Amino acid sequence: MVIGYFGLVLHGHIPWCKKSGVWPAGEEWLMEAMAESYIPFLNIMRELKNEGIKTAITINITPILAEQLSDEYMKQRFSEYMDDLIIRAQNDISRFQYQPKKKEISQFHLNRLEQVLNTFYHNYYRDLLGTFKWLQEEGMIELITCAATHGFLPLFESDSGIFSQIQTAVDTHKKYFGRQPKGIWLPECAYRPKEYRNGKVRESLDYWLNNSGIEYFYVDTHGLLDAELLEVKNSFGLTTKFGYNLETGVSVFGRNRKTSRQVWDAEIGYPGDEYYREFHKKDNESGLHYWRITGKDVDKEHKELYDSKMAQERVDSHSLHFVSIVAEILKAFSEEFNTRGIIVSPYDFELYGHWWMEGIDWLKAIFNLINKNENIEMITFSEYISKYKEQFSIIKMGKSSWGKGGYFEVWQNPDHGWIWPYINSSIKDFENVLADTPNPGSWGIDILQQTARELLLMEGSDWPFLLYTKQAKEYANKRFHHHHQRFNKLIWQAKNLNERNRISKEELMYIKDIDSCFQNLNIEYFRKR
Repeated sequence: MVIGYFGLVLHGHIPWCKKSGVWPAGEEWLMEAMAESYIPFLNIMRELKNEGIKTAITINITPILAEQLSDEYMKQRFSEYMDDLIIRAQNDISRFQYQPKKKEISQFHLNRLEQVLNTFYHNYYRDLLGTFKWLQEEGMIELITCAATHGFLPLFESDSGIFSQIQTAVDTHKKYFGRQPKGIWLPECAYRPKEYRNGKVRESLDYWLNNSGIEYFYVDTHGLLDAELLEVKNSFGLTTKFGYNLETGVSVFGRNRKTSRQVWDAEIGYPGDEYYREFHKKDNESGLHYWRITGKDVDKEHKELYDSKMAQERVDSHSLHFVSIVAEILKAFSEEFNTRGIIVSPYDFELYGHWWMEGIDWLKAIFNLINKNENIEMITFSEYISKYKEQFSIIKMGKSSWGKGGYFEVWQNPDHGWIWPYINSSIKDFENVLADTPNPGSWGIDILQQTARELLLMEGSDWPFLLYTKQAKEYANKRFHHHHQRFNKLIWQAKNLNERNRISKEELMYIKDIDSCFQNLNIEYFRKR
């Protein structure tokens, strides 16, 4: 008998990187995610479907990721990227002909790479978005959306910034997946309630979600557990094992801390196991990975060689351990409250396969185990809401995010706080231009649409995040300023559309060629709200 549900959420996001660098930051971000995460995941989903195993995974493909996965230039770049990796693996097989263990690992890499490229062409016909859509139509997954370019919505000072990100996301989701998204992954799980500023009311983020037809979203654990109960409809109090409604009618779920730690925690998380592939150490010539983690106290230069059989044994034991924890939590909740709770497990999609190579196999293993477990059922969040929404208590939440500190610190850090006046003044500047341009004409619409694209791309939360972590600080700084500079050039032209010499056709075409996302962008979304 089913005693509870498992709700897995995978958040797929890569910032716009077309023609904006290759390596170590730029287009290879998307190439790696496609080769190591998205396509291997689609491969296991096809296998599960063929075996008659139904899953119910909630997947977010951010609108800006969808735009890149559909872009012909990026598809061609992926083919070139894969061809290059295959040649590297083939060369390594020859190079290591007298080193049997390394040769075996080279062959392991070659087999995986060839399978990825083969399925990209012959199973998915270069159309990954179409395959995700098909999986949704077959009932294997539910697709949700995110803000258009992953903008950090709580720090936008103008509501047009929030509305344009959300409504552009809804339009993009409908374009690629053929239906209205029911759920959303708020960028960085960042939520802001209704606030009062200078005698004026600013509506909560869920007000704008409800306005665009979004029915549910997620927050980090503390965002839910620190909430205030307004109307109690059950005996649970505040827990991440059940859903809640906000006053707008939008539902919210909180991340389950115990199961999340099994993957995320640096000390106890599965990806740090000594037998899993070492991500950071690469072969100096081919760039391929030949080593395992070999224990936390071993330095980078003294790693043991990777053993795929031992790694698979760890996948098997870790999947059994994880499902036992899920079962234990759900059993305790069911026995205490006599209802079916839900384990909310949200993760970055790219963790599986890219950072944790064996993570894709681990996912398949837990899907198989849950399918065999009569007490646990996988469920999408819209289905869970349809079953239990009438029992959701109504709450009021404060601001929260995931990430260090849990209250916007990563994105509002004093070291890069300079970024927000640029963003917020640009939003207001664009509002003013649109107010003065009621009938822009075809040339004007072209200019205004590209101005809006640059504004959206400037707003992405990736830039302050990378400035904070310093992983690609110079790249993030350059990318932000490039979008801001392009925005300024375009808005100077937009302020007087009759003076067409403010930006040349050649420069406009150059900008449009690089930042070509959201071709049907609606500039009405950017007007002052």
